[in-house]
Amino acid sequence: MLQVVYPVSGDCIICKGYTVDDRWLCSSCENKIKYCQERFEVTKNNKRYSYYCLAYYSKGISELVLRLKYKSDFACANALGEKMAELIVKNNLVIDFITFVPATKQSLMKRGYNQSQLLAKVIGEVLKVKVISTLDKIKETKDQIGLNEEMRWQNISGSYKLRSDMKIKNKKILLVDDVMTTGATTFCCAEELIKSEVNCVIILTAAKSKL
Repeated sequence: MLQVVYPVSGDCIICKGYTVDDRWLCSSCENKIKYCQERFEVTKNNKRYSYYCLAYYSKGISELVLRLKYKSDFACANALGEKMAELIVKNNLVIDFITFVPATKQSLMKRGYNQSQLLAKVIGEVLKVKVISTLDKIKETKDQIGLNEEMRWQNISGSYKLRSDMKIKNKKILLVDDVMTTGATTFCCAEELIKSEVNCVIILTAAKSKL
């Protein structure tokens, strides 16, 4: 199981260059990352949810996301998760529980882990907030890569289901995922969470991408 670990001073996680103060990134790599400064909204059928993204999907962040997702580089989860936790603090967001976009059993068997869950775990450990599994992915879907916006919404519709034993009424929930593109995935997950009469759902992703 992933645990929060600390970087070795002098070893940038991207370029292996020199770092200071036990940071994951050197100043050169840090400066290349395009951090998001604003709050966004995903809207569908006159419903909307606020979401925050650590950075735009560009050089640096994209490498960390891909290494985590496809190369089992769990140090990237620590690097991204810690920065995502800082974003929560920076925006003075109060949350009761942290949850994550679930993966199907088939996906878990193939990859061995859920990258969104790993990010949530790091954020939870940094913020001292409990991470809970609230949703199940109940059907296999096509890879969203290559699909246009309408196809993405159709592809993901009805894919998630709220677990019946959830006791999160009136709670403030942070929903974590790795990448936000159209928002279809996190929107559908948020809609399920609302069925538990939560106080609110705030979405947080490591990266914001474009089609």
